[in-house]
Amino acid sequence: MEKRNEHMKKVADEFLQNVKSCFGENLQSVILYGPAARDENAPGRFSIHFLVVVRDNTPSALAPCSVFVKKWAKKGIAVPLFLTQEYIRDSLDTFPLEFMEMKSSYQMIFGEDVLGTITFQGCDVRSECEREIKGKLLHLRAEYLLHRGNRKGLIDLIHRSLNTFRLVFAGALFLKKSAIPEKTAELLKAMSSEYGLNEELLDTLHGIAHGGKKPDKDTDRLFDLYVEELDKLSKALDVFCPTEE
Repeated sequence: MEKRNEHMKKVADEFLQNVKSCFGENLQSVILYGPAARDENAPGRFSIHFLVVVRDNTPSALAPCSVFVKKWAKKGIAVPLFLTQEYIRDSLDTFPLEFMEMKSSYQMIFGEDVLGTITFQGCDVRSECEREIKGKLLHLRAEYLLHRGNRKGLIDLIHRSLNTFRLVFAGALFLKKSAIPEKTAELLKAMSSEYGLNEELLDTLHGIAHGGKKPDKDTDRLFDLYVEELDKLSKALDVFCPTEE
């Protein structure tokens, strides 16, 4: 709670009042996660993400929130995840990376801390890591063709992709039984150390994406080097054999 700045506190408090008015006793938890919880900038229109845990998330139970969706969007709030505790428990083997990403950086706004107690199995994490990084690399290469030679477009693509690859990076560190840093810069540093990636390159790309650095090389060449490092990680995950404690 203390980590939230005044603006974020105001947004979160107002959001909480909105969902309380919609769900009443049906509401169990409200959790801020993602870039806003890390106090980082996010690419795109929506930078504020909430997990809302309810006892009933049938369409009819969620319907009262429809009147707030446009209002939330104007404040940069993405459509929240409305989940039940049962769904979270039953989905940890299918979507471990998504929940691990939430757990790596979140702030409690209201109710029970449903993320604090969840655990993950190495085989589930490794399976989704392999699937996600290979799929994301396919999309990354395809989107590159739309921005080739466009410095601004490529920088934006790097920014967006680093954000989407966070969940794979977190999972990869989990497989090494390494701590998962909250801040993206520290996450990239830990990844480089554990998997032998080019730390200087990833740090440069993170700095460029967030406007703190200017590329000293051709942007297309930097992108090539970036994809090479992701390919290296993909191959490492492909042969990784997790051991359960």
